[in-house]
Amino acid sequence: MDVATIKAQLQKLSPETPWAHLMEFAPGVFSVTPDNEQFYKKATGLSLVGELLLSVAEMQVHGHSLAGKRVLDLACGEGGHSVQFAKKGAKVTGVEGRALYVDRARFAAEAMGQSDIRIIQGDVRRLPTEIGTFDITVFSGILHHLGQDDFDGMVQELARVTQDILLVYTHISTADSIKNHRLQGPVKTAAGREGYLFREHKDDATAKQREQQVRASLDNTFSFWAKEESLIDALRSAGFKLILKVVTPHVFGWEGASYRPILVCKKA
Repeated sequence: MDVATIKAQLQKLSPETPWAHLMEFAPGVFSVTPDNEQFYKKATGLSLVGELLLSVAEMQVHGHSLAGKRVLDLACGEGGHSVQFAKKGAKVTGVEGRALYVDRARFAAEAMGQSDIRIIQGDVRRLPTEIGTFDITVFSGILHHLGQDDFDGMVQELARVTQDILLVYTHISTADSIKNHRLQGPVKTAAGREGYLFREHKDDATAKQREQQVRASLDNTFSFWAKEESLIDALRSAGFKLILKVVTPHVFGWEGASYRPILVCKKA
């Protein structure tokens, strides 16, 4: 895809909505630029999270190589992490709920020459059984956008689709996050996992308004931020025998890392 085509396609992908992922589609053609300071900073952070997840995956996966590995990128957004893994030789399936992000992710894969990326539109809470299983599942920035009633089942589903490694980047309930994000609670899931609630949308927000809030949950008004011990216990109970926490390096520094953990969960 040449530069002129890339620029033309970008104009068809709702340019009024800033991109969440930082990507360079062609020399000098970026998804988001420094002049949009707020979103450039966020996109840079997500890119760094992806690089860290990629590095950890290479260290922990069987064979220490991503070449030929099957990777499931859940809530893949615009496909930033999917592209990063595909560049290392992985065969990536991305699942994303928002139509705009699906279109952007498919465009990004094509523009960057990554033919081993398959993007499908779907709800990560209701994965089809025929999706199969994967060597690595990437669950980055989505668990803390799911509701209280989704938490238990989602962790079980992550175990079902993961053969080797699950990579989780999420937000959890701590004294700092409760204060900084005005979390409500505590509350418990049906399985007794404790956490707090974060407001994603107004009570009277329409389905269209929720869809347009691309950095919020897909539809639930409140999301559930588990306490760390509840999250670890749920993952262990689901079948992950080894759970590692990445303390350093971390993208967000010590305070940010305290309630935005990166976890490496291995089946065996």
